[in-house]
Amino acid sequence: MIYAAQRRTPAGAASRRARLAATASLLVTAGIATPSLAQTAAPSNMIEELVVTAEKREQSLQDVPVAISAFTSERRDVLGVSSVEDIARLTPSVSYTNNDRMSIRGIGRLTNAIGTDPSVALYSDGIFSNSMADASTPSIFIERTEILRGPQGTLYGRNSVGGTINVVSKRPTEEFNAEVRAMVGNYESYRLDGLVSGPVLPNLRFLLGASMERREEGFLKNSGPAADPAQVRRWMVEAQIEADLGENTVARLRYTKFDWDDSYGVGNTFGNNLSPYDTTSLTGVGTSALYYNTTYGLTSQNPGVRDPYAVDVNAPFYGSLDNHHRLHFDLTSDLGWATLKYLAGYQQYDYNTSTDSDLSPRIGPQNILVDVDGPGPIGAFTATDVSTDARTFYEERQSWLSNEINLSSNNDGPVHWIVGLYQYYQEYDQPQGIRVVGDPGMFQPRSLQGTASQPNPRGAFLYVDGHLETKSYAAFGQVDWKFAENWTLTAGLRYTYDEKKGTDSARYVGRIPTLALAFGPTLPPSQAQALAVDLTIQQVCGGTTMAACAANPLTANLVANPTGGLRRDLSGDWDALTGTLGVQWEPDADTNVYLRYSRGYKSGGWIGSNGLSPDPYADPEYVNSFELGAKKTFGGRLQANAALFYTDYQGFQAPLTAPLGTITASQFLNLDATIWGLELETLWAPIDNLQLMFNYAYLNTELDTGCCFVDTSDPLAQGPGAQPVGSPIGGRVFQSVVGNDLPLSPENKVTLGATYDIHFTPGTLTLGATASYIDPQKSTLFNNPIYWTDSFTTGDLRALWRDAEDRFTVIGFVKNVTDEVGYGSSGASPAGITAVGVRRSVSLIFPRTYGVEFQYRF
Repeated sequence: MIYAAQRRTPAGAASRRARLAATASLLVTAGIATPSLAQTAAPSNMIEELVVTAEKREQSLQDVPVAISAFTSERRDVLGVSSVEDIARLTPSVSYTNNDRMSIRGIGRLTNAIGTDPSVALYSDGIFSNSMADASTPSIFIERTEILRGPQGTLYGRNSVGGTINVVSKRPTEEFNAEVRAMVGNYESYRLDGLVSGPVLPNLRFLLGASMERREEGFLKNSGPAADPAQVRRWMVEAQIEADLGENTVARLRYTKFDWDDSYGVGNTFGNNLSPYDTTSLTGVGTSALYYNTTYGLTSQNPGVRDPYAVDVNAPFYGSLDNHHRLHFDLTSDLGWATLKYLAGYQQYDYNTSTDSDLSPRIGPQNILVDVDGPGPIGAFTATDVSTDARTFYEERQSWLSNEINLSSNNDGPVHWIVGLYQYYQEYDQPQGIRVVGDPGMFQPRSLQGTASQPNPRGAFLYVDGHLETKSYAAFGQVDWKFAENWTLTAGLRYTYDEKKGTDSARYVGRIPTLALAFGPTLPPSQAQALAVDLTIQQVCGGTTMAACAANPLTANLVANPTGGLRRDLSGDWDALTGTLGVQWEPDADTNVYLRYSRGYKSGGWIGSNGLSPDPYADPEYVNSFELGAKKTFGGRLQANAALFYTDYQGFQAPLTAPLGTITASQFLNLDATIWGLELETLWAPIDNLQLMFNYAYLNTELDTGCCFVDTSDPLAQGPGAQPVGSPIGGRVFQSVVGNDLPLSPENKVTLGATYDIHFTPGTLTLGATASYIDPQKSTLFNNPIYWTDSFTTGDLRALWRDAEDRFTVIGFVKNVTDEVGYGSSGASPAGITAVGVRRSVSLIFPRTYGVEFQYRF
């Protein structure tokens, strides 16, 4: 059993345990080039060969000179891999925080703001996707999932500086087959899957499938009037038609539709706030300072302080995926001397989330007696119809299409090559903000001059929006040349051009005591106390009219937005050459040693939908990665794959609060970092019917640049781990982040697994178990303890019964057997520093779940 290690200090070096583990990993693979062991085991217990398409042609995973983890549909069922969180947990150097942000080898993203791009690319049947959602597609639809670690800057050029996930779907079959599945578990959960495939005509095949998933009882227990958060209500359908166009050409059309109407979506983080309510401040803090504090005077306690899986809210957490359509077309033609492939894809969706911003059970307005100066000269007044219900909202409306054509060699000679062209176009809107419910004054604010302003139909005190259009073009080529016996040289090059244009807007509407006092002389108290005012120009430009914006070079490009607030136009274009160069040595059929250099690129961009940050642009990211790898199979019984890597990470895009003239402001900045580490994946069959798995990753990340910034959760730089530097501005002390770790980069990560087959005449019983340990990791660049998670260990148990004819399978499972509490990320609430200090928000791992699944094939 793996026990959780003591929490490491943020700036701590590798522990003795980590160094011993890394040394042991190297020793395991020290004999990588030794002759194969004699094959003494029965063939039925050999480790099966796994064919992947990581380099856009079929190869054995053991022959590809890239660090790859792969999960077939059958392997997913054995290990219990049903979500992107499971993939991240079992794969070395991969982290995921269930808010659609994935990190590989420390390279990820710190924001989903429009104008930014992911650092890990997901491709479904070769079609790029902006979301990790496809990795959670039920296994009945998936042939294989491949995780390529390290930059894939040649064949998968778009946003793959960290790595690439390649999801390969099942295709129509030439013989009729069908399968149905049903699962039922705790939390009132169930899932139904069905898939049928077969011929229509001799040269025409089809596939039809559907899935429905429900979790009626949410993972978070709510003592308030709303439903338990983290419920699931989803369904999907898929249809494919595949045709032989002559003897050498195959065409396929694939359509997929997802629909969600639940409280747990990819971008709707499964998490909670673990700090007490602020019940004494008259107004909120940060952006929420624009409105009265919705937990002012609240007498109940936040249950999350005692139990991370408990909330007390009146508004349901909500996540919906609507208007989703995905079309995929591929055509493959064997020309004899080469294979021609054409891939085209289109996808669109509307995604919406909403949460109870104050995480309290309050409903309806209240009256607050306000006396801002005690017995002073300013009189007291009663603020009426103050909302006690604040709710966040976040929306994505996206569509994108892509086209790729590639030509690859089709011979058995010493040279293999592939060349291709790629095109991508995206349109994206991202409105979001915080609104209040039950305050009529918020819907028709006034200007600072007292005149009527544009209507505020959402009743939001913060509303930001952005529009983005992206065009991307690329040309690529790669050559593998077997220049001597057992030796292969690989060289690849890609040219990419990216162009972005869009708009960014923000509107701030305030209703706070100071506004009531300001308008008191010109309005009756009954009107002044309920007044909401459009404060956008004051918040952004520091004045009361557009002249204040025009007078400041940082805001001179802002114009009045027709629907209220301010807006600006943004645009940029970037291009880059990326590629790879490597050498591979295969002294025998069971040994593969390689040394590879890869360069990755992610386009520049801006941080939009962020309140009109004064300097929103960031330059591109570049990654130079060196990887020494070895893959070895010993006698069909032991498979050991190791990779030692070093990465020079240039231009890491980070949103930070930094000095900008005489003020501090949120900016999108580029930093540099150095990354190195070790990965080991082993599969061992020591005796018949038993397989053991051991995966390990050691990851060392360090920022080389980064000064001088404000930690908004520790503006005076007095907390543990703070590195104060420079002179304060506006009472804020700057910190350096040089030497700090990158976010989502646990130093050590270990997974153990075992499966054992027991054969009976009617069928086979497979017993399986996995355990995963993850070191502490942080969510930002600062070393403030509030940003660190604790280490944790989770374990799963599974039992699978397959009948002798492979007609049906019954699976019993328990996930997170010990009901471990673990955090995927930890950070400060957007509310900032309140009267009770910084409020801590965390994302959570799944609690203990269990159930049974039945599969029937016919």
